[in-house]
Amino acid sequence: MEEPSLQDSREDLFYTTTSEVFEYTPYEIEKRVSGSVFNRFFDNFYLAFKKFRSLLFRLVVMVSFTSLDFFKFTYSYTVYSKVKFLGFGALLESTKDGLVRGLMWRRGLLFRPATHGGVIAVVALAVVAGGLFTKNDIVAQDLTLAESAIPISNSTETIIPTDRPRSEIVSYKVVKGDTLSEVGEKFGVSVNSIRWASGLADTANIKPGDALKIPPVSGITHKVGKGQTIYSVAKKYKANPQAIADFPFNYLDQSFTLTSGQILIVPGGQKPKPAVLKTPTPSYQPPAPQFNYALGGSGLFAKPVAGSVNQYASWYHPGIDIGAAYGTPVYAAGSGRVITASPYGSGFGIHVFIDHGNGYITAYAHMSSMKVNVGQNVAKGQLIGAVGCSGFCTGSHLHFEVRRNGAKINPLSVF
Repeated sequence: MEEPSLQDSREDLFYTTTSEVFEYTPYEIEKRVSGSVFNRFFDNFYLAFKKFRSLLFRLVVMVSFTSLDFFKFTYSYTVYSKVKFLGFGALLESTKDGLVRGLMWRRGLLFRPATHGGVIAVVALAVVAGGLFTKNDIVAQDLTLAESAIPISNSTETIIPTDRPRSEIVSYKVVKGDTLSEVGEKFGVSVNSIRWASGLADTANIKPGDALKIPPVSGITHKVGKGQTIYSVAKKYKANPQAIADFPFNYLDQSFTLTSGQILIVPGGQKPKPAVLKTPTPSYQPPAPQFNYALGGSGLFAKPVAGSVNQYASWYHPGIDIGAAYGTPVYAAGSGRVITASPYGSGFGIHVFIDHGNGYITAYAHMSSMKVNVGQNVAKGQLIGAVGCSGFCTGSHLHFEVRRNGAKINPLSVF
């Protein structure tokens, strides 16, 4: 049974209802369908936007953390690389220092083994390389004496090159016509040095066949006894301990330690004379006059310090040593510009170099202090430092050198 129809206030909208079914007009159906499609579109769009926003957020977070991790890794790797690089540099530096100390050990003790080893290595390399690269077989040569060969008679004469420094005592067999003075002149040593080394008396003469011992320099040879030092040996032979230390073939390090049985060359040493009674000296001695030796020179350069020369120039000691008390003023030997003022040197210690602008350079070494700086202009006689014993030194003195156009000359020639 149908129920009474109900009509809405709007003329275009009405519906009928029953107890079982709702019936809609075409307009209402079209509106509902279009509304549901629009709502689904926006619902799907919103869901997609939420997903995109979530993915974007995750991507931003992931990129942020990845960038942070990358920067952390980069920083850590940079620090690690720096530490390793500095460690490698320190290892190279320590290796270099160890190599230098090894090569400088005892001032040339390894020179001969290194030289001989290098020559042997070069010869071995040449032999191996020659065998590898040669194209022809080695043909046996006839080594019999040819008629054109000139036989050379054997000679007992020892020939020493004049330009080669000697490190050892050599033997010389006297031939007819030889004299001690001629032999000494030939080897560049004094007659007394040959007498002392050969055990000859002061009045003894030589004859053909005699064997003479020739020291490498003028002086005396000494076999070190138990408890002896470089200072006691120098005192015994009235020599300069610095000259003993400077002689390169004595192989002394900076401790100046001597070994019992060691053979020392004492340059300038004198054989001790028998003790004699000393004549008494007056109790009163007039004071010695005081001179300013730094300003009293008459040559090209002035003497840089007041004192006496206790070691002269030689092939192994290209300068003079002027003995003076510790702290004695040192003056510029000539006017010029300071080119070196160093508080340290491998052998010179505290030293100063002055360029005099005329091809000459003077050097002042082993000082206790310096009063000038690099680039400073100084006048002749100006205070530049004080006597000391820095560097490779056995006692208070000034080591003074003169260099002319790069070549070291005897300073006494320009005073």
